Parts: sequence; structure tokens; C-alpha cells
Amino acid sequence: MAIKCVIFDVGQVCYPYSLEPLNAYLRNNTLNLSKFDQLGGANSYDYKPLMLGQVSFEQFCQDICKFFEVAYSPQRIRQIDVAMHQGVGDFFPETLSLISELRAKNISIALLSNALPNLEDTALNLADEDKVFVSYQLKLLKPNPEIYRQVLKQLNLLPHEVIFVDDKLKNVEAARKIGITSIVFTPESIMSEMHNYLP
Repeated sequence: MAIKCVIFDVGQVCYPYSLEPLNAYLRNNTLNLSKFDQLGGANSYDYKPLMLGQVSFEQFCQDICKFFEVAYSPQRIRQIDVAMHQGVGDFFPETLSLISELRAKNISIALLSNALPNLEDTALNLADEDKVFVSYQLKLLKPNPEIYRQVLKQLNLLPHEVIFVDDKLKNVEAARKIGITSIVFTPESIMSEMHNYLP
């Protein structure tokens, strides 16, 4: 099996990501703290419309403020963006090492993420622009099988020529069902698991 490309998820695969800074920001600014806590904080919000490109980031900021009873003003846009960026951790060294090894073997790198559009600047340097695939542009979310088919089509590759790496089992299983070799990411095991498929 000749592997030509490895497709990586971004959040929790290229770097750890947490909504805790956003949660803290919203909690500190809500007008109804008991309701905020009862709802479950930032993790309880539905981000799918944003990830699917159905709403602008400005509209998302208005909506999330309304949902958590945070008084909205235009300055919230920047503040929410900063809080969301603060959730981005340092790149996993294991992922960076693996990417370097793959490139040395002339295996290309692609990214596929159910991304929050305002975080598009956080991992673009890991892959060429034409190999970065995000849900808000494709209008699809993993684990929808169609998102994998769209990516394969744009890469002009067959399923057996690709390996997909994601931290969520449901996303990995969906890719496997259409014939893509897929790995559930953990920093400790990713190198050894990948070596099972590399020459």
C-alpha cells in the first residue's frame, strides 16, 4: 500500500484545545450566573452553525451573548475571539515530529477540521493552502462520510492512498467505512501506530 498523504485533524491532534478561556470570559460577564452554570457553560453551546459556515463570526458572538445573557456590544467580537484563541495550546511535539518524518518520505500533509472559522490562523503553516479542508468551507461536518469523499476528490487520491488521524473514534470509524486507513490520535502512540503503515 503506497501512502501518498496523511490527513490530520487539528484541535486535539495538532494542538490541544480548550473552551475554558471562553467559558471564563462568558461566566465573568453573564448577567445571570445561576443560569449560566445550570446550562453547563461554554461547552453546552451549539457551535455547529458556526462550524458549518451558516453564521458569520459577528452573528455567532451576538448569538452566544444572547444565549448566556451577556450584554452585547461590538467590542465583544474581539474579546470573544481573544478568549477562543487563548484555548489553543502549543503544538504536540509528537505531531510535529511525525509531520517532519512524513515529509522526509515525500508523503504530503493535509488538514481536515470541523473548524471554528476565527481559528483558521492557528495551524495553516502545517500544510499547503490547497490541502487545508475546513467544515465551514465544505459545509459538512465530520463524521459525515461525504466530507471525506469531498477531500479525497479535491486531493485526487483514492482511499487506500490516504491515512486519516483524528482524536474522535466516531470520525475515525466513519473514514474507515469508506476505505481510509484511520488512526485514533494519542500523543504517546501516534508514532508507533503510523509506522505500521509506512514503508
